[in-house]
Amino acid sequence: MNRHLFYFIAILSFFSLFTACKKHQVNKRTPNIYISGMSGDTAVFWQNGVAQHLSTGVAHAQANQLAVSGSSVYIAGDDLNRGENSAVYWKDGVATFLPVRANTDLSVATSVTVSGSDVYAAGYTIGNNNLYTTWWKNGVATVIDSTHSAQCSAMAVVNGSVYICGTSQLNGLTTATLWKDGAIHTLALNEPSYARFVTVSGSDVYIAGSQVSNPGILPILWKNGQPGTLSANYGEAYAVAVAGHDVYAAGYVYLNNVMTTTIWKNGVEQHLPGGTQASWGNSLFIAGSDVYLAGFIDNNNKQQACYWKNGQLVTIGNGGSTASSIVVQ
Repeated sequence: MNRHLFYFIAILSFFSLFTACKKHQVNKRTPNIYISGMSGDTAVFWQNGVAQHLSTGVAHAQANQLAVSGSSVYIAGDDLNRGENSAVYWKDGVATFLPVRANTDLSVATSVTVSGSDVYAAGYTIGNNNLYTTWWKNGVATVIDSTHSAQCSAMAVVNGSVYICGTSQLNGLTTATLWKDGAIHTLALNEPSYARFVTVSGSDVYIAGSQVSNPGILPILWKNGQPGTLSANYGEAYAVAVAGHDVYAAGYVYLNNVMTTTIWKNGVEQHLPGGTQASWGNSLFIAGSDVYLAGFIDNNNKQQACYWKNGQLVTIGNGGSTASSIVVQ
């Protein structure tokens, strides 16, 4: 072989290998793990396990669902404002309190999401001995149910449509409910039921929750309004996520009278390691082939915030802490 040609091929091979190694290194970068929750009475946000207090701890506050848009982190919750707990979202730790109707005694933001330049939040207000499901777009409030003592659990915004799930009181029965652009859709009518989280994938709407089945309660996943029982064990589903053709749900079931964190992938039940007294999964996030679930474990009557990555437990909080929501980027 010509010596010059040999050297050329060798150099080309070296640079090809170098480039492949660089690509491999880029793909292996450590992700950022964002988690919201509570520690005692303080709203807390963890980034890669490092805690940041969102509230002062003077009064009870909570951090609920979080969303990440670009480099900014948004967290929904409630905190003390003018002598009462009020709906709020924090953007990068800075609080924006959300306006409410007159004669409101308490308000809570349970969910936040960002679509383009618009910030959406959803929650509920309490006043005149009634619950009012409310959502805000860029700080402007809309009450979507003022007649059924309704409470919002979660929200999704897809292609301009606003999906909110929660509960409403219908004929004295607590009923899992979906509101799409303000129109009410009840999910169960015969037994008490609860809708905890909603996600939309294509034309399909998935809602995680539970329904009473005497003498206990069963985890339920609704798809386009049709319920599916996730387990024969008593428990509840608090989260749902869709990745490709796979549908994940998470929550807990009772095993030997112990509340046990559980994930269902396409209906197949998996129990995760947790506390000796209890564990609970609140929020799912799928990042590539990795499955993250945030929640808490309970040992010696003390809750501790944690998350599971592919079933492996990672604790992040001190005693008396819980994790409400997780996003990985």
